[in-house]
Amino acid sequence: MAIGKWTAIGCTVTGSLSILAISTRLLPFYRARHEQSASPTHRDSFVTSITTPGQHHGAQENYSLLIPAKRFKNDPSDEEILARFTKGFFWGLAFTPERWLLSAIPFPITDIPAIKKTLAARSQNAVPGLAVGPEIWDPSSISPKSTPSVASLLFGNFLVLDSSSLTLSQRSQLPDDYIIHAKPPHAFVELAWGGKGLGLVGSHRFEVSRYRTNRLAESEEFVKVTFSSVSCIPKTGLGPPNYLMWLHVLYAKLLFSDGIRGVLAE
Repeated sequence: MAIGKWTAIGCTVTGSLSILAISTRLLPFYRARHEQSASPTHRDSFVTSITTPGQHHGAQENYSLLIPAKRFKNDPSDEEILARFTKGFFWGLAFTPERWLLSAIPFPITDIPAIKKTLAARSQNAVPGLAVGPEIWDPSSISPKSTPSVASLLFGNFLVLDSSSLTLSQRSQLPDDYIIHAKPPHAFVELAWGGKGLGLVGSHRFEVSRYRTNRLAESEEFVKVTFSSVSCIPKTGLGPPNYLMWLHVLYAKLLFSDGIRGVLAE
């Protein structure tokens, strides 16, 4: 019950701050695309198979924005753009109340033991226990050059479980069936969050890809930044109640907006 109380307080504070932010800040997501479906391969990703197994994909959505590549002065790599988005997402004004709330709770919200148990049960061979860490509580500790490594725990509630930068040593901590799950062909990082105690589980995926368009015999390259989310209530497999979704969408747009600000910061 304590978690429910804190969650309610957090939602109230976050919602109030979100409304204030909309009235006082110029939001760069006005051209962002919002779809009520996860990005391709996210719905059936390795991480969602851990957090929301089977058909339990109650709420799916993604937000994306095309940015002309010429907006970037120093031609950053896709991995660096992804890192900038991650840092902006967690360091922006929108996430600040949630960050304060998570810091006040004296234990991780993400159900780490349940995730470790699932990982071990899905491997035919002996898999080393997932060595969770480092734990990141200060957003300034998030690098603007590279995304947090697999097994990093952000603010006690976001566990990095997959990434385009996955190393062989990190792969050895994951089960055999990891390879059967589709992965995007571009830069991405995916985080598991929540647990039965919170009453909500899911995964967030950040992606960066590139597209080239031809207009009037001229070719222009665009960088596409995507924030995709899959979540459900563990007991029912359904998404949050409809009357809460408007606040959720508002909050997600603000988080995405802060991530884009991080991307465009030079």
